[in-house]
Amino acid sequence: MTERSAVGAVLRVEQAYGLQVCEKETLDYGIAYYSERFARLPECCQFREVLIEDAAKIGRAFDQAEQWFTERGMTCLRWVPADGMPTAELTDFLTERGFQKTEFIAMTLTGWPKLEAPADVRVLPARAMRAAFRRAVADSLPPDWQGPSELFSEACEERLDDAPFDAFVAMIENEPAGWGALHQVGDIGRLTPIAVSRACKERRVETALLAHGLALAKRLMLKIVCTTVAESETEKFSSLERAGFVPDGRFVQYDRAAGDRDADPS
Repeated sequence: MTERSAVGAVLRVEQAYGLQVCEKETLDYGIAYYSERFARLPECCQFREVLIEDAAKIGRAFDQAEQWFTERGMTCLRWVPADGMPTAELTDFLTERGFQKTEFIAMTLTGWPKLEAPADVRVLPARAMRAAFRRAVADSLPPDWQGPSELFSEACEERLDDAPFDAFVAMIENEPAGWGALHQVGDIGRLTPIAVSRACKERRVETALLAHGLALAKRLMLKIVCTTVAESETEKFSSLERAGFVPDGRFVQYDRAAGDRDADPS
């Protein structure tokens, strides 16, 4: 494994992840990622790689991004600062305008763990199990998830056609129980957050998905294997530590509050 920080690796893969279903255009202070089809999903209507060297220009950057999305009949739902950009002033500014900050921990794999995959959980390629994959995605969304679930499942399924995106679904007695994916960009592999169906919140499903994703990364001989977890997700953080991941930097994103997402941008 490498000593390189996981934050830059994660953000690089997230850029590629967005472009699987989005287009992009460079603005003065960042890059607009957008999709008319998936415009209600924050990952598909966001302002990324934001770099504002002078805090006095935050308002100018915000107005330009808002105008750019509005002119195309969309609402910018997410801001993601570039790696290394100071965020204190940006946090204050965006919070006052209805955005909510989430802090993430980037984690790097330090060695290949020996995870015992449960024998009664089968993990299969999602490309061959599309119906089960759709169900696993929909069933794993948290009860308080505020986006359009069907649209999210549709975007996830569309990504299956991208060769570097290896998604997989866990099955218990022919029923989908969870899903995950390994997204390869160059020598980087990012393990997406493991999602377990709400009706099957068992650690063995999470373990089976983690074991499958890491075995795949090992076969691909990736130099960097990384993942992310929200700072508030202490149980997931502990599971990743047990699997051999260590914290390796932090980054933030800002999501527009749910009540403002469906506002008419015109």
